[in-house]
Amino acid sequence: MAGVNRPMSRMRKLETKEALFRSRKRILKYLVLGFLRQEGLQRSADALVAEAAVSDEYTLCDNIDLDIILQDYCSYYMIRFNKQPQFCRKAQEAPPRRPQTRRARPERALPETEEQDPGLPASFTVTQLLNDNELPNSSAVERKPLSGLISGMTPEKKQLVELLYQDIVRPSPVSWDDIKGLATAKSILMESVVYPVRYPEVFTGLLEPWRGVLLQGPPGTGKTLLARAVASESGCTFFNITCSTVVNKWRGESEKIVKVLFEMASYYSPSIIFIDEVETLAAERGGEHEASRRLKTQLLTELDGVAHREGVVFLLVNSNMPWEIDSAMLRRLEKRIYIPLPDFKTREELFESFLSSKNIELVPRVNFQELAAKTEGYSGSDVKLVCKEALMSSVRRMLPSMGGKNHANRKDKISLSDVLTAIEKTKPVSKNLSKRHEDWQNEMGSS
Repeated sequence: MAGVNRPMSRMRKLETKEALFRSRKRILKYLVLGFLRQEGLQRSADALVAEAAVSDEYTLCDNIDLDIILQDYCSYYMIRFNKQPQFCRKAQEAPPRRPQTRRARPERALPETEEQDPGLPASFTVTQLLNDNELPNSSAVERKPLSGLISGMTPEKKQLVELLYQDIVRPSPVSWDDIKGLATAKSILMESVVYPVRYPEVFTGLLEPWRGVLLQGPPGTGKTLLARAVASESGCTFFNITCSTVVNKWRGESEKIVKVLFEMASYYSPSIIFIDEVETLAAERGGEHEASRRLKTQLLTELDGVAHREGVVFLLVNSNMPWEIDSAMLRRLEKRIYIPLPDFKTREELFESFLSSKNIELVPRVNFQELAAKTEGYSGSDVKLVCKEALMSSVRRMLPSMGGKNHANRKDKISLSDVLTAIEKTKPVSKNLSKRHEDWQNEMGSS
């Protein structure tokens, strides 16, 4: 019986290894698929789904992607070997390689210019991720390992760091040119955020960088889009903070989260902490719950307290109701910028931008000035909604005859009557709010 059990045991081990191998290959496929979709490479992603037979049976877990795995590995390697790993090298320097198989994998030799690290197996190749002259241009999140921050922290504090690390937003492809109008707001944000980071030697002493900026105005005027442009243009570490991040049901936990947030922002400086609809966290004090008062106090203390903080930490907030913000918070928001409804010229540019896509054909040619004249009081979001409704009218005419055909490369035809009908159907949301924001800006603004 012992002789029979040994082959059975070997069979089970082989089956377990085979199952682990298949699971590892499946994970790699889904990681690559998620990366392709994240980068907008939809055709490549579709080709991978078809060729690798990737189904909808599995999906990646939250906050797991190739970028995070690569950062964690770089942090681990920096801690262990005190240098950055290298993954890529020029093609002409690479030795000829044999096809890699699961059973027999060729050993990968190190380049002659590098020495094998004694802490690694002989068959392990380490390649440098970044050249030395590229490190200063990379973001602080890429240059500084997370382990350098959490070393020495208690397990409870480490959990808060990991929670806030997920709120670091990678730069989005939004530039100043993508935002129509708002020249004054863009200029002030450049002075407040971008220039102090680019020229730190100038902004010293009395010219120290601003601590905070408030973007206030009616809904849909582009305040959040400005924040995305700042994240892209400044090169700062961008923390996107929401109520769900800092508000906690346990007593005293919210204050700890705010404290750790500013510690992380200082570690990864220059940093921007962005809070959308800030009045939800910093409303006028009086009659609120004790927990809310403590949270506001901690936030105010971190912004302008006794303790000195290294690096540039900048608070960027926006609000549709600035009159509800606590006066102590307003004092710390040194620049309070009014984001108005788009004027005639800006509305014309918005219509031209939305309706001049290569997939849209205007028949006959539309006078954008006429459309701008008919949308007085519309916000940028309202103008986008008008264009979307006009495009949908074209799609509605196609729907009955679409069938099972592929219409990915279709060209939609929109007439002037479609746009005018869309304007009649779409009512502006912020038209009656503009006057109140202007009055508040005249009384409390600082731009």
